[in-house]
Amino acid sequence: MLKGTKSTSLNYSSIINGETAVYMTAQIPESGKSNSSKNIQNKELYEANKTECRKDMAAFDEMLWQIEDQRETTGGTVNETEK
Repeated sequence: MLKGTKSTSLNYSSIINGETAVYMTAQIPESGKSNSSKNIQNKELYEANKTECRKDMAAFDEMLWQIEDQRETTGGTVNETEK
């Protein structure tokens, strides 16, 4: 029996002047709960550009929620194959 899960990964960065200010990641399984995190990579850059970084973080959240909502309406799929 082959048993496992399939998930969608999101890996994004808020880039200011070519440098990463905030790194954002999420794992969204087809069934179950998602897991996401945001990490400030450059505090000085983040502090000087909070408005732009927060816009990027909000866009990331919207993308995550859209995928979660889509999974809820389709019910996800069961990823098990038996031979």
